[in-house]
Amino acid sequence: MSDPTEGHVEQGDGPDRRPGTTDGTSTLVEEVWGRSSSRGGRPGATAVIDNESTKVVAFEFAEGDELKEHAARHPVLIQVVRGRVSFELPDRTVELAPGALLHLTPMLRHAVRALEPTTLTVTMLLPHA
Repeated sequence: MSDPTEGHVEQGDGPDRRPGTTDGTSTLVEEVWGRSSSRGGRPGATAVIDNESTKVVAFEFAEGDELKEHAARHPVLIQVVRGRVSFELPDRTVELAPGALLHLTPMLRHAVRALEPTTLTVTMLLPHA
């Protein structure tokens, strides 16, 4: 397994001795739930972060809502904020609940069904320009 701190910048060697930069941005989304509503058997969706490197979409599912089989063009990370979903993959079906993290490679077919009212986020890892 690779080092989980790989890519982390330690304290600098210069007179400032601080890593990184102050020339950047941060984005805080205080609440990702409640931004859209179920649409008659399909979840509602709202982009909560959308920039050149990342897109995060919050999905709101009512119990029984489904996303039929589909695929994402980019690698994605799926996290359930509240509720539970059944996530159908080509080789298995998994149940996702808060605390779980699922990574999908580009174009991997999958389907989602809400087992109860659920909010989940999909983080699309976009290619660097």
